Formats: sequence, C-alpha cells, structure tokens
Amino acid sequence: MLCAGLLAGAPAIAAEPSSVKPTDRITVNPRNDVLELSWADTEERLQGAIQPDVPRQGQPLKVLLNVGSFEGAAFEGPITLTLREQGATHGQSQTLKKGEVNWHAEFTPEREGRYQLDVSFRTTRLKVLHADFSVSSRPVPRFILWAMVGLIGTMVVGLGIRSVVRKGKPSEPPAL
Repeated sequence: MLCAGLLAGAPAIAAEPSSVKPTDRITVNPRNDVLELSWADTEERLQGAIQPDVPRQGQPLKVLLNVGSFEGAAFEGPITLTLREQGATHGQSQTLKKGEVNWHAEFTPEREGRYQLDVSFRTTRLKVLHADFSVSSRPVPRFILWAMVGLIGTMVVGLGIRSVVRKGKPSEPPAL
C-alpha cells in the first residue's frame, strides 16, 4: 500500500519545476564597466569579465578569466573559449594557454542578439560551462554625427549671412 502511494505521487514530484540552478551556468552580472562572470563547484571556481559591459555588433569584446582550485595545485592547463549565437552549433573558438595572471581572448560578434560563451577545461574531469549575454546593435558612427552637426552649423551660418545681406539692401518704394 505504501509503495502504491509513493508510485502514485512520483509523477507529481517529477512534474514540479526544479528551483536548482544548473551546475554548468556561469553567472553574468553587470558591474562597473564590465560583465562580471562567476561560477564554482566543489573543486574549482571561475571568475572573470567581459569588456565592454555592453557588447556591440562588429566591435571587439575582451574576455578575461581566472580558473582556480580550492585544493591542491593551481590550475595551469589550457582552456577553450567559444563565442556563438544562442542556438548555433558553431562559433568563434580559441584554445588558450595561461598568461602571466589569467586567460584572455578577444572576439568580435557579427550580429546583434543573444550569445553564449562556452568555457571548457579539464581538471579531474572535463568541465564545460556556459555564460549567456546580449550583443547590441552597432551605434551610429561618429563621423555621421559630426557630419550632421557640420551641416546644421553651415545652415545656421548661411541663414545668418542671408538675413544680414537682405537687411543691408535698401527697399525700393512701391511703384505707383
């Protein structure tokens, strides 16, 4: 009887949404001028940043990462970073050796939209982590803004000269 009750309740338990955060997700938080990255499990931790804090289409973004162990020797091995559009199976990929302090890479997103940064490395086992963020559209180029300011300035100067020249001409009396 007890087994039948447990079996009857099993589908209801399985149908409840899990409030547990997936263990392969890197937390992404905007902080100062960067997107701060953080992740940890029982063996390692990952900290890093994406610069700038608002990645833009067609403009390079920098990824800085530090992977550390809670116990034992410091992690020195290579890591592989892949930047891809969300839902895509391929993207820009780099395998990196550790620099003086951490790992760093540069990517250029080709389109605006949702992107995923995949970070993989091997310690006691292979770990593949994912960070989700958005890439904004390209801002209006500065030369277009300066051209508009120049055009408006030229129009204002031209209208000012025109009003001065018109006031300087004597008006003829109307013909009778």
